Amino acid sequence: NDAVLIDPPATFYTVTDAAFFPGTVALLNSLRIVGHTEPLVVLDNGLTPGQRQRLERFASVVDLPDAARGHPLLLKPFPFLVGATGTVALIDSDMIVAASLAPTLALAAQGQICLYPDHHSDQDRWFAEWQELLSLSVPPRRQTYLNAGFVAFSVDHWPRLLEVWWEACSRIPADRVFAPEDHPFRDGDQDALNAILMSEISPAAITVLPAAGEAHPDARSVQIVDERSLSCVRDGFDVSILHHALRPKVWSRSGLRRVTEPHPYIRLFTRVVLGPDVTLRLNTSEVAWWLRPGLRRSLVTAGLP
Repeated sequence: NDAVLIDPPATFYTVTDAAFFPGTVALLNSLRIVGHTEPLVVLDNGLTPGQRQRLERFASVVDLPDAARGHPLLLKPFPFLVGATGTVALIDSDMIVAASLAPTLALAAQGQICLYPDHHSDQDRWFAEWQELLSLSVPPRRQTYLNAGFVAFSVDHWPRLLEVWWEACSRIPADRVFAPEDHPFRDGDQDALNAILMSEISPAAITVLPAAGEAHPDARSVQIVDERSLSCVRDGFDVSILHHALRPKVWSRSGLRRVTEPHPYIRLFTRVVLGPDVTLRLNTSEVAWWLRPGLRRSLVTAGLP
């Protein structure tokens, strides 16, 4: 693990609900497996009481006022409402951390806003109307469209970024999220953040992390080096994040259709939720039958579903 001192210390933040609980457990466990001991703050957007009780043993679980609740893809800047300080790392609950993020967190502590590029098919995404719809001070410039699944920056260097992002998300109608791709708010919080980065933030302050470091969503070229440590590589680069970005999620009721995909997230999911060394272990009965040890391998071998 990278021994990098982050001062002030970093905190990870994620949003979850009952359906994403298995993914949140995978995220928590992966952070601990690769050596991250920083706090994890989880926004409860609909956990069951039992799920929340179990998470609270290992993470800080918080609520938002009812008036602030809304579409999950518009809640990501919630650390603004819970007094975030220091270096914040916002991370989706459908991610497995496969390598230490300490070098990136160190960049963020120094004032950089760190993100991965979005999928290559969307990297030119841009809308002039963002300026009017989000009340931006200047027209958005064209630059690489970035993925908001992982965002790291320092509140000390950017004290208003979370607030501005939250306000921009509050302007997005919930029914426009997942709209057709030519709609400026299809990607919810991600569109809001990119609009802000393209207008309110100097390009010099943005670190675009190496695309090879995030497996999202096409990960056919990713190789798992060591299942126990979660180590993965692609094109000679260590992969830091495995992003299970598309739907359905493999752990969901309709996830069987995804089980034969070569994505390393799917291949490592069982290890990070059922392994004997994990922080919060799910019961085998809580894991979809097609993800239980031995069964997924049989499905892949048989070419099912």
